[in-house]
Amino acid sequence: MNRGCQVSTDFERLAQFPGSGCEKYDRRAAIFGREDVLPLWVADMDFPAPDFITRALEQRLSHPAFGYVKPDQRYFDAITHWLESQHHWKPKPDSIVPVAGVVPGMSMAINAFTQVDEPVIIQPPVYFPFFGVVQDNARLLLQNPLVLKAGFYRINFEQLEAQAADASMLLLSNPHNPGGRAWNADELARLISICKRHDVLVVADEIHMDLTYEGVVFTPFAKVAREQGFTNWIMLTAPGKTFNTAGIGGGYAVIEDARLRKAFCKEKQRWHLNDTTVFSQIALIAAYEQGGSWPGELMQFIAQNRDRVEAALKDTPIDVLTAEATYLLWLDCRKLGFSDPATDPQDLGLQNFFIEQAGLGLSQGIIFGEPGRGFMRLNLATPSRIIDQAMTQLHRALSEL
Repeated sequence: MNRGCQVSTDFERLAQFPGSGCEKYDRRAAIFGREDVLPLWVADMDFPAPDFITRALEQRLSHPAFGYVKPDQRYFDAITHWLESQHHWKPKPDSIVPVAGVVPGMSMAINAFTQVDEPVIIQPPVYFPFFGVVQDNARLLLQNPLVLKAGFYRINFEQLEAQAADASMLLLSNPHNPGGRAWNADELARLISICKRHDVLVVADEIHMDLTYEGVVFTPFAKVAREQGFTNWIMLTAPGKTFNTAGIGGGYAVIEDARLRKAFCKEKQRWHLNDTTVFSQIALIAAYEQGGSWPGELMQFIAQNRDRVEAALKDTPIDVLTAEATYLLWLDCRKLGFSDPATDPQDLGLQNFFIEQAGLGLSQGIIFGEPGRGFMRLNLATPSRIIDQAMTQLHRALSEL
């Protein structure tokens, strides 16, 4: 197997554009009320996918049959090798369970292991489907808000200890979206000790696991859990965020406990969803067999864009939170004075400033929960000229306040 071919992607090439069918550009009118905003919102990349994935898909297209597929041994070997080579953690061979995606996997876990009206803990501000998978399945949402100190999110362990006594599940975002934290081993060990005491199942969404900045190490939840003798966990991830293949779909769970795995698979069968498609399987194998150098090269470019934003906003009322991971940047805009919950419960004033005055389409912070009020999420995975244009437009809008 070729484990690390040379990456030739041009990160300055804009591969998504109006009329290309991509959500980021072609849904601007529906999301922002106008089509001329510069879109820096949905979490995919404007770059081309790596050429080794494109080539693999092209090769498969030359075979004119697209019937049902099942993951073969090469698929499972590719996942095992990737987790071991990239993150120094090797799952047990029979623990990998293909799923349609990370969010469907979370919903399956909630249905398999909790009952209606049973509390499920989330830690806002957090990826907004965390709210939906709990509430849409008629479970009780129990919020353990992260604590922001000196531009850095931390877990409120004291509150979590009290909440865990009543809950049966915790949904963990690791690395954290939108805050950019890569939870370290000590933080994960402390969380595990609480969940172990109270018999709380942890479902870890680790889809951003490959996207850390230089000097930051991603710590798999499962690796620390294994060291702590904790087996009550499910890990969910996919190559889609790392390799810009989210539109192809697919993902996988890792469940080492046989009892949990059997119950999860039983619930998955009840959904009657395909595990993988012809193309998601090909894309995963190509990514994990040939993409060893891709995340590092990608994040070097993302770091340059992060630095551009930090420099541009240095002397403005907008504070940029320290990011350890993801290509998403969390902007603290509370000093602008738009975000009064009493007069503007939906935080539309801040959203309208970015849309109408700055001409920018960012993700509104409040969709990640009430702790996201006054914040905006900016996607850095775009050519540098787009970031520079966005900062020019934002500076102009700020100067007119």
